[in-house]
Amino acid sequence: MMLIKNIFLKNYQYINYIGDNETNYHYIIIFNNYYYIIKYNIFIFILFFLFFIKFIYINTKINIEINNNIKISLFENNINFTYFSDIYSIAFYYPKYIYYDIKKYKHNQNKTNYLEKDIQNLIKKDVELAKNHGIYGFGIFYDLNNYEEINIILDTLTNNNTYFPFLLIWENDIFFNDFNCPKQNILIKDIKYNNDILDILIKKIKKYLKCNIYIKINDKPVISINYPSIIPNINTFLLDLRKKAFENKIGNIFILFPFRNLNTLREYIKLFDAAYDMTEINEFEFKKNDIKKIYYSGIIYKNIILNKFNKNFSIYRTSVLEINNYSNKIKDYTPEKFYILNKLLIESINKNLKGRNKFLFINSWNNYKEGKYLKPDKMYGYASINSFSKALFNISFNNKNYNLNNLNNTCKIAIQAHIFYEDLINEIINKTNNIPLKFDLYITTISKEKKYIIEEYVKNNSNANKYEIKIVHNMGRDVLPLIIQLKNKIKKYKYFCHIHTKKSSHDIILGNNWRNYLYKNLLGSKEVISEIISDFENYEKLGFIFPEVYYEIIKKIDNYDNIDFFLHRPNIYYMNLILNKILPKINIGNKLIFPSGNMFWAKINAVYQIFKINLIHLFPKELNQKNKTIMHAIERIWIYLVKLNGYYYKVIFNYY
Repeated sequence: MMLIKNIFLKNYQYINYIGDNETNYHYIIIFNNYYYIIKYNIFIFILFFLFFIKFIYINTKINIEINNNIKISLFENNINFTYFSDIYSIAFYYPKYIYYDIKKYKHNQNKTNYLEKDIQNLIKKDVELAKNHGIYGFGIFYDLNNYEEINIILDTLTNNNTYFPFLLIWENDIFFNDFNCPKQNILIKDIKYNNDILDILIKKIKKYLKCNIYIKINDKPVISINYPSIIPNINTFLLDLRKKAFENKIGNIFILFPFRNLNTLREYIKLFDAAYDMTEINEFEFKKNDIKKIYYSGIIYKNIILNKFNKNFSIYRTSVLEINNYSNKIKDYTPEKFYILNKLLIESINKNLKGRNKFLFINSWNNYKEGKYLKPDKMYGYASINSFSKALFNISFNNKNYNLNNLNNTCKIAIQAHIFYEDLINEIINKTNNIPLKFDLYITTISKEKKYIIEEYVKNNSNANKYEIKIVHNMGRDVLPLIIQLKNKIKKYKYFCHIHTKKSSHDIILGNNWRNYLYKNLLGSKEVISEIISDFENYEKLGFIFPEVYYEIIKKIDNYDNIDFFLHRPNIYYMNLILNKILPKINIGNKLIFPSGNMFWAKINAVYQIFKINLIHLFPKELNQKNKTIMHAIERIWIYLVKLNGYYYKVIFNYY
């Protein structure tokens, strides 16, 4: 060490001495002398470097972080859709945000300098974009405190050069509550009678309700009341509203209301002509340590429930976005999930509504404050509005050619299924029969009786290239059977998929729904499987694909006081034990991501070590353990192996 210190000291003094001399010429001298020093002391430098590396290796543990490093852009350019749909899609339009759009074109102007022409030009661009994506019309939020600007928008829509259908949504919450508005002169603070309110409202909007392009349902102009719950004597108010419409020669009107939960739907169901869903995003919000988590997946599941709702009353469905540009609340919005949601809604509309009554509302066109909008944004470009149009016109989301040519001749795919519940063999075979390529089927079960039932069904119904059914001890859940059966066979294949007959005996309904969700994501259709295999083929370093955590499981997990303890810490010992068998002095990182339910697709080279190391003696007897076992650790170790081998992973959501 003293030798190295003296060499560095001499060299440092020499270079400084030269550097004290004049002009740039001496910078070249410094460089040449520095090179001279390195050249003649190269052996010392190598020894020092090796000593340093060994010191680091011996005295520190290597942390493997499992952040997903796949960078797939979700940004899309504009697509014009020249198709026809019999569904009338109405995008909610918020006039109060129109100045945000104008600012993008006129950065240095104040609101007072915006001209009527600026608003007209913007509306024309919005109408053109909407028409090119199959949007039928706008639902304009009408605020009586700002009616002049809104009237410019409505006059533009009724102009022959624009001519775009619309309906009005009365922002009655502003009328009743905002008494400090600068335009208070049109309001009366102590209004006591419905007639006073209705005279103001009808006077401002009647000319628009009478125009040819105003949206009608059952030949009646549509009016929506945004917050009916804040109107005193709502029943009398609605009767008076219908009466005023007749007195002003508007005729019968069709009154809508938005329901924000099922209780308000039941409360007003007999007073209005119909309802539409305006469920607040907060319904799918979980609080933990004062941190809010919101899951877009919850919106999808909520709409699956609404698809089963009583159809005796007209319920119009609403599609909702939540884009992250202005809010970090939502954790899992993607244009593809927006596509899935719209497919579900359109399926329900086609089933339950007829003819010119097939309306679909979209929240929203331009609600920038809450981050819910169809218009192009920096993160996704046109991807969100394109996704809506693909769903509307029944176009596949990806519309891509699958890269499967290299797998057609030889069998490179293994499916391993642990079948504890033999009554689910039909589900396993039905799903694996969706695989459009050759595959070998490996099955484990726990008794001769079960094997007989399974084999009879497989022999008569499976499309597998070949199959093997192995009896194993009832231990290690689905994990140990996977390792035992494929241990000596795995290198024959390029990819494998692992599934099992999950039932969750402590909650049968949850278990069935969870299992169906995982099956759909991994083996749900020929298209789903083709996309998974194509991604593996197209991305050399993509090593692992698994479904995102099932939404009902997220809800349960978020209700635990300590999610970190529940999921992670009890299994750290076994996780580190496994990793240290692969590479000594290695350790897990701080982030836990794993295939919840332990079903997935994998590239063999990304996880092969789990089949090579000896772990069998560590598996305990089956005692219905919930945590702290080697099988729970292996369920959580896959992504660490993937990262250790230089691969990345992908989380999928193929619900529809």
